[in-house]
Amino acid sequence: MLKVMVSILLSFSLLSGQSQIFSQKSFTSNSEQESNSFDLFEDEFSEESINPSWDPLETYNIKMTKFNDFIYVYAVRYIATGYGYIAPKPIRVGIYNAFENIRFPIRFINNILQLKFHHAFNESARFIINSTYGLAGFIDIARSEGGLEPHDEDFGQTLGFYGAGDNVHIVLPLFGPYNFRDIVGLIGDGFIDPIYYAQKREKNIFTNNNTYLFINTYRTGNEYSLYIDVYENIRKDSINLYLLLKTAYEQNRDKEIKE
Repeated sequence: MLKVMVSILLSFSLLSGQSQIFSQKSFTSNSEQESNSFDLFEDEFSEESINPSWDPLETYNIKMTKFNDFIYVYAVRYIATGYGYIAPKPIRVGIYNAFENIRFPIRFINNILQLKFHHAFNESARFIINSTYGLAGFIDIARSEGGLEPHDEDFGQTLGFYGAGDNVHIVLPLFGPYNFRDIVGLIGDGFIDPIYYAQKREKNIFTNNNTYLFINTYRTGNEYSLYIDVYENIRKDSINLYLLLKTAYEQNRDKEIKE
């Protein structure tokens, strides 16, 4: 039964790359959240800004984008919508905040690697405040009350900071747009992500990987449920969904690296 549940939840991982495009990494009010998400596309990813670059995997990527979108249309959006009815948005935002709090080591270490020591200090302060007064991170009180903004960095951004390019774009089955640099970064971040260690290994309380799969897919699904309306509008109005998502992903990642 657990394996069936894990398989269903795994479908929530669809378009997690897209969720990177939409994510503001912090939530305030519903209206501000939606406004920020739509402004992201209107200002930076308009038709004029889309400029196809070298894309050796374009044929594969287009087919995989269509496959991912098919899975979304016939499965994921129904699961996400149903989950939204069960868990009100404030609850889902709180869960998102808690997971982000757990993943503090990723942000801290990558800020250090990029010599952003002040940001690393702020991340440490945010972690301490949110872990205590913020109810294990469920409430981002460090931001709402203390004015401490998150400084999200990952190993893909660290590689970009030191000059690694994003030359080859690839769409992963169920996971959406990536590039080879960010795939390497994803692997690197895995070793410092506390969630990664909820797997079967020596001297660990977990006897199988089901717990890890459940936690990770639930985290992704919960985050994706917060952006389902944004993706619905993008796919509805897009003439070339692959090109739009590709350009949005690459431009957003370039922006994050430069910040």
